[in-house]
Amino acid sequence: MATPSSSSITSLLLAAFLVAAVGIAPHGAEGGASSAVVGLVTGVVPCSAGSSINVASVPAFPNATVQLQCGGRAVAGATADSSGAFAMNLGALTPATLMPLLNNKCSVVVTTPLAACDASLAGVAGTLMAPVQLLGDTGGGLGGLIGGIVGVVGQILSGVLGNIISIVPSAFSVV
Repeated sequence: MATPSSSSITSLLLAAFLVAAVGIAPHGAEGGASSAVVGLVTGVVPCSAGSSINVASVPAFPNATVQLQCGGRAVAGATADSSGAFAMNLGALTPATLMPLLNNKCSVVVTTPLAACDASLAGVAGTLMAPVQLLGDTGGGLGGLIGGIVGVVGQILSGVLGNIISIVPSAFSVV
């Protein structure tokens, strides 16, 4: 009989813990009905090529189409405004939605070609993308995973921002 790996045991414990945390989320003011915990991805798309792009030091990419992709599958999308800012509402989060986020399997992907914001970037090969992280999560291995879980559970239990979990992109890069 095969012995379960420590990562599969960790994943199972994580799922059970998150189900419990989501189940005991604070109740809303609507007559005691339970409020859903919602995921919100926000950021600014840079109009630049390279790696680890500092959004504050380059022009923004207005009207860029962006997607949140987890495991290669688009789970949400939005169009940036005239200042390059975007927001994607993931709706009610479930453990199935949280697991890829906690395991660093999600990225914001810009589907509009870079040449749309700067014609001089027409020859750039690749896609502009940025991994996402839960606001307050420092990332990095098992410690980052545990920190992410603690952050999510803390946000859920305290009802921060009306049960909204903030998710932000890290630095964008062309890949």
